[in-house]
Amino acid sequence: MRESIMYNFFAKLQNFIEASTHQSNSEVVIATYILKHVQTIPDLSIYELADACHTSPATVTRFCRKFDNISYKELKEFAREFNDFNTNEMNQNQSLSLDFYFGELHEALDETEKMMKADNLKQVVNTLYQAKKIAFFGVTFSHVLARNAQIKFMRLGKYTSAYGNHENQLNDAISLDRGDVAVVISFSGKTRFITRLIKVLKEQGTKIIAITGTIDGHLASQSDFVISVSNRKIKQYKSPIIEEIMMQSAINALYMDYLKLLEQKEHM
Repeated sequence: MRESIMYNFFAKLQNFIEASTHQSNSEVVIATYILKHVQTIPDLSIYELADACHTSPATVTRFCRKFDNISYKELKEFAREFNDFNTNEMNQNQSLSLDFYFGELHEALDETEKMMKADNLKQVVNTLYQAKKIAFFGVTFSHVLARNAQIKFMRLGKYTSAYGNHENQLNDAISLDRGDVAVVISFSGKTRFITRLIKVLKEQGTKIIAITGTIDGHLASQSDFVISVSNRKIKQYKSPIIEEIMMQSAINALYMDYLKLLEQKEHM
């Protein structure tokens, strides 16, 4: 959970920079400096960071509060954990071969294929077809998958969305109604943000389709439809080198079945 919070913070910084139209804004300068110099952030005082960004310590403090309601001390701890994680990721995995990786990947794909139940997919595809809008949700790696799905279904003529930062995702969830559908992509299905998002969607009465590798997680238990994928992962890696491919395969299965439904509708 702590790791997820830490990575979400850095993802929010990146999303903020990308969304900003004023790159000289002091907050953008601070965010950019943190991402470019994350390895040295744990050793910098708030005065040194402010001086490097040509701003004041008070502005740095407001920046931390704005982005995740944290102190500068907590920001430094996030950076320290980020650096430690990257070091461990590089040092722990030298003994794993590509043969092992592809073997695990094939096993996971076989398991996912067996979990793709035709009746369930048909119900989900019909629900997507009838939806006025499809809103895709996911954070960090899952956001890449959500964005991929959003573009795929947009090209098929659906009104879709897939926002990057947490605030925009929550605002999107609040804007949905009973005629819309939310597709929530999360392998664990139990991060703090996903729990908060599900609460908002339930309050709106929006149908929820979950794509997850954890069938007993919070996301699966609160969703109207669940598309399950293999829960297999290579534990030596923190980054999802198998999980993301399983969830992408589920998205592709939905896309392909949706195309078949469109073809059937055209010939009716």
